[in-house]
Amino acid sequence: MGCATGTLKVTLCILNILSTILGIYVILFGALGWGAMPQIYAIGIIALGLVLVLISFFGCFGTLRESPRILWTYIVFLLILLILVVVFMLISKPDVFKKYALEGVEYHWKKELKKSGAMDTIQTTYSCCGRNSPEDYITIQRLPPASCCVDHNCINPLNLYITGCLAKVENSFSDEEIIMKYNEWGLIGFDIIILVIATVLAIHYTNRRRRYSY
Repeated sequence: MGCATGTLKVTLCILNILSTILGIYVILFGALGWGAMPQIYAIGIIALGLVLVLISFFGCFGTLRESPRILWTYIVFLLILLILVVVFMLISKPDVFKKYALEGVEYHWKKELKKSGAMDTIQTTYSCCGRNSPEDYITIQRLPPASCCVDHNCINPLNLYITGCLAKVENSFSDEEIIMKYNEWGLIGFDIIILVIATVLAIHYTNRRRRYSY
């Protein structure tokens, strides 16, 4: 059992390091996407990342110390995390980010009608032009701004983005929703693998401590 235990110990440490990296990535995703999603979701994502990092450190510490008590506590934390992720998947609306982004386009287009430049960031980010098409600017008696063109170069008419921002954002988030679903299931699978390994080690260290206590 010694060799197998050592292998599981090293594997669990490596998985916890990967979990720490994943947690940092989740924190950055929530922070960088703060303005692109409802704040309650951004806060939840950042909190999830922080929990992942803290639990991972806790798991590494318990594994290296070979402490059954710490490992069992770690397992409880993992179960709670797993339940929270599943609950989040069940109660969250799959198109919440897309709806928020589309509302953002509508909001900034209304601002564009009053003050030129309000749509620049969206048009540059999504490579789009206007609310529905570049003709929206013609309708309000303006030329499409530089943000409507590749590399902000509108000298060549072929550089003009011909797709409106509503359509571009909707298509973009339709693809991202599928990716997010895969990420959520991947996180659950990753958590289950760590949970199984941690449970095996916790049982082993508990039994070993019992044998030594006799």
